[in-house]
Amino acid sequence: MPLARSLPRTLRAAILASPILPLTALALVALAIMAPSNGGYFPSWYTAALVVLGLLVVALVAVPLRTPPIRPVTVACVALAAYAGWSYLSIAWAAQKGDAWDGANRTAMYAILFALFALWSLRGRSAAVLVGAFVLVVAGVGLVELLVAAGAADPSGHFIDGRFASPMGYPNAAAALWSSAFWPCVVLGSRREVPPWLRGAFLGSAVLLGGLAVMGQSRGWLFALPIVAVIFLIVTPGRVRTTLTLLLVLGGVGITIPAALDVFDKSGRALADAMGTAANWILAVAVAVGAIGALAAAADRRRRPSRLAARRAGAVLLVSGAFLLCTGTVVYFAERGSPFTDIGHAWNQFKTQPTPEHGSGRLVRLGSSRYDFWRVAWGRFEHAPIVGIGADNFQEAYLLRRRSDEQPRFPHSLELRTLSQTGLIGALLLGTALVAALMAAGRAIRQRAGPGAAAAAAGLAGFSYWLVHGSIDWFWEFPALGGAAFALVGIAAGLAPRRPALRPERRRRPLISAAPAAAVVMVGGLVVAASFGGPWLSQRYIDQAVGIWPRQPADAFAKLNRAAALNPLSARPKLFAGAIALRLGYRNDAERFFRQAIERDPGDSFAHLELGAVAFDAGHHTTGLWFLRRAAHLDPRDGITARALHRALRGKRIDIAAMNADIAARARGIGRR
Repeated sequence: MPLARSLPRTLRAAILASPILPLTALALVALAIMAPSNGGYFPSWYTAALVVLGLLVVALVAVPLRTPPIRPVTVACVALAAYAGWSYLSIAWAAQKGDAWDGANRTAMYAILFALFALWSLRGRSAAVLVGAFVLVVAGVGLVELLVAAGAADPSGHFIDGRFASPMGYPNAAAALWSSAFWPCVVLGSRREVPPWLRGAFLGSAVLLGGLAVMGQSRGWLFALPIVAVIFLIVTPGRVRTTLTLLLVLGGVGITIPAALDVFDKSGRALADAMGTAANWILAVAVAVGAIGALAAAADRRRRPSRLAARRAGAVLLVSGAFLLCTGTVVYFAERGSPFTDIGHAWNQFKTQPTPEHGSGRLVRLGSSRYDFWRVAWGRFEHAPIVGIGADNFQEAYLLRRRSDEQPRFPHSLELRTLSQTGLIGALLLGTALVAALMAAGRAIRQRAGPGAAAAAAGLAGFSYWLVHGSIDWFWEFPALGGAAFALVGIAAGLAPRRPALRPERRRRPLISAAPAAAVVMVGGLVVAASFGGPWLSQRYIDQAVGIWPRQPADAFAKLNRAAALNPLSARPKLFAGAIALRLGYRNDAERFFRQAIERDPGDSFAHLELGAVAFDAGHHTTGLWFLRRAAHLDPRDGITARALHRALRGKRIDIAAMNADIAARARGIGRR
């Protein structure tokens, strides 16, 4: 009862000290809700975007700014806002204007999140509670996914190509979700200020998250792991206790690896059995590590080691690490010879096209199509080095120039995405924002102490993982990952110590206190809300039309018309309308819808293929051949298009239903890229 009575008082005190706390907590709730929904992949993230936009507007006009933000925070906010504006401007020269609009909206959401968390100062303890609660919620999502998969008679729905993909629908993104929360758990689990039972919970959660990440069998995760570990140990205060905590957690994760990898390449009953075994191992080790961590934390609280003992422990760890490094180097040279030979072999393997993968050795095989993705993305940067080709405009450019059979929508690299799509101007703006944010976060870690330093280090660690792994994957396009990353680094940057305002009477005023300025903020918020709301409502109407067209075709077409009006830049509503019209046998309507889709997106190979097939089968052979040839030009490696064109050139009928069935089957096989 005393604890129950003290909680409201503690909460009131925290809100009085940090009035922004309720708004930031609501923003993290929105991100946490988005994570289990395919990571917020289009279009579900728009709901969270509207929520955080509303929270920022409320904060600007109503929440007092006790002290002004430091210059790096201001620079980061301005640069991120400018990058979002530049992304919107890129719609003007983008080929896929609807995709560019989505990409610009996503960037605006990240800028909003960073500003919400960085502009207003949080107390150190409040920031630590926010970060800790968020990562424990992520761990809770992981626990639910693990238990559901382990309890399923056929867990294959949780896997893609033998790799655990829930809840993101993409194994690499799932591994990134768990890993982005893993590092903050280790930071908070190592802190003496945290109660022992809670430290145990953080460490057990870290083992759970690590085991789930292993089940994703992500080679990008394996690449990022040592780099992030080095960054983590450099920036986190209290390196000795942090290192020991990390070793304990990694030891626990290591015990789970055989069982976690055993689920790969299994199906049916064998997969269910392997999944159950993996879940048992992960949960058992997580509980054991959590218990050990809690006991060690209790002892840590009773006896504080002297400064001399801490230095000696640090020296022992340093010498041990150097010894292991030297020993490993000697053994490597003795067994393998020059490392340059292996590096050259790995590079050649990376450049090759992927081969069918079987067995648990996937993590050490580097064959991939990423090199081809990056080749095309770099070529697009060379084509338009200053302004880029437009936000989120990659798929059509890749289909035209690809050497693989894959159809990715994104270039699988944050750096190449920025350069190829927004050019040097966009790279300069985003780079400035990230450098300024990292400078502020580093200042917070160096100059804060206790919970504030821990929260800043935890936020920076989570962001660092997203940044490193996102350099070789498409995590910018997963708002649950990108949004959490910018929120975490915003918390870290906002914790940097600030100087008191020169005029004390202004300290308790909102950031935007004058009525005209508040009106401008409100109008700007409405404009951005309209930008978010158009594509979101458009996709909702598309989803509704897809659900009702067999029973209510007229209503379905009406909804698609509304979708097209709400998102006048996207070809998606017209493509769906054309596909539905074909299924209903409305050939003339289908032809009209596909022509309208091409008017909106002249580079869409699917619309050209469908229109060519419809026109040819209707007896308009010249028109049909023109569109089929155009489709083949836009996607030269597409076998379905090549077969349709071959039949048309021989004067044979094209079976459109069979052709579309092949397209649907291929889409299911490719998965989301």
